[in-house]
Amino acid sequence: MADLNVLIAFDAATMVEQYPSASRNPDAPTLVDQRLIYMTTRHDHIIGTSGAELNLRAEPGDTIRWRETTLSLNTDYKALLYRYVSSDTQHQLIRTPEIEVIDGVYPMPSEGTEGSPQFVTQTYQDHYWRTTVRRAGKVVYHFYFQVLDRHRQLKGYFQWDPFITIDNP
Repeated sequence: MADLNVLIAFDAATMVEQYPSASRNPDAPTLVDQRLIYMTTRHDHIIGTSGAELNLRAEPGDTIRWRETTLSLNTDYKALLYRYVSSDTQHQLIRTPEIEVIDGVYPMPSEGTEGSPQFVTQTYQDHYWRTTVRRAGKVVYHFYFQVLDRHRQLKGYFQWDPFITIDNP
């Protein structure tokens, strides 16, 4: 069994520019241009290439964790996954993903110590979406996400549809 970490990076600045009238309804998000989303994981769990349509290889018993960020690392815009929707209603190939909130520690360079390995830490709360793979097959799913500006103002609700291929062990 493996732990598969998937990083999702959103080009939120371009999304805001290209979709100035994006949905303000969380139940009807705007379908976003997939060229503005980048997903990746370890190369041995990717079928094909990384991208918005990341085809992820997993086996029954594996755990998958999705984490999101923006290309500005959440400074100018923030992206937050808020709902998982799947076409897999009958086979239940993966457990419905849940949000996991955890405490984290972030290292920061000490001020005035350029060129030195000196650092300080700051604590924060972090999160990810987690699921367990149950059986072999292919899962097409949607993540709904919202984009906020640096003042926490909603810029819109969006969605896209990646998929997972689950191999027999």
